[in-house]
Amino acid sequence: MTFDRKTHFRAFFAIASLLTLFVGVHPMFAADDLAAVLAKLDAASVKFKSAQADIEWDNVQTAPIEETDKQSGTVLFQRKDGQLAMALHLKTYNGKPVPKDMVYAGDSLKLYEPLLKQMQVFKAGSNRAQADAVMTIGFGGSGKDLQKSWQVSYAGTEQVDGKAGAKLELVPKDESAKNNFPKVLLWVDTENGIALKQQRFDSSGNYAVVSYHNIRVNAPVPSNAFEIKTAAGTQIVNH
Repeated sequence: MTFDRKTHFRAFFAIASLLTLFVGVHPMFAADDLAAVLAKLDAASVKFKSAQADIEWDNVQTAPIEETDKQSGTVLFQRKDGQLAMALHLKTYNGKPVPKDMVYAGDSLKLYEPLLKQMQVFKAGSNRAQADAVMTIGFGGSGKDLQKSWQVSYAGTEQVDGKAGAKLELVPKDESAKNNFPKVLLWVDTENGIALKQQRFDSSGNYAVVSYHNIRVNAPVPSNAFEIKTAAGTQIVNH
C-alpha cells in the first residue's frame, strides 16, 4: 500500500475524526436547546477519562456506483494529563479476518497491517492544530472548545438502535479541514450522553458511518493499550 501526501492527510484526519464518536455529556433536559447541550459538554469535560466499545465501521462510496465496505473491531480512547490517545483494532473486512491496528499517541498515528507485514507512521506536523480540534470533541473537550472549531447546530432527535439520539451537525470552521470533511453528523444518547453513531462526509460525497456497542466509560485502561507489537520482518514506513 502506498500513500501520497493527499492520502496521508486524509488518512490522518479519517482517524482523527473517529475521536468525535463519544460525547460524554449528562442527560439532556432540553434536547432541542443547543446551549443546554454545550453546557452539558462543559460539565462533562472534567469527568471524562476513557471510553471503550465494539465498533462497526461502514465506508460508503456513492459514485460511480454505490458500494459499501464493512469493518468491525474494538476502539479505546483515553484522556490523561490533558493528552488524548486512541487505539483502534479492526478485525474483519467484509466478513473476512483482516486485522489492522491503528494507534494515535503523542503526535504520531501508526497503522499496522499484519497481513502485509507493514507499519506506516504518520506525523501530524502542520496539520496538528486541525487534528487537535477534531480530537477534543467529547474527550474532555468542552462545549466552548467545540464552538471554537466547529459551527454546531441541533438537528432534532432520532431513534438509533432503539434509543433516542440527539442529532448534532458539525461543520469545520477551518477551510482546509472543510475541504476534506465538510460535515459530521453525531447522534448522542439522551439518557447517558454517549454517542450512538457518527456519519462523516468527505468532499466527494462519500461517507463513513460508525456505530458503537457495549460501550464502557471510564473503565480501567491497560498500561500497554497504546503500543503495537509487530511481527519479525515488519517493514516500517515513515511519512
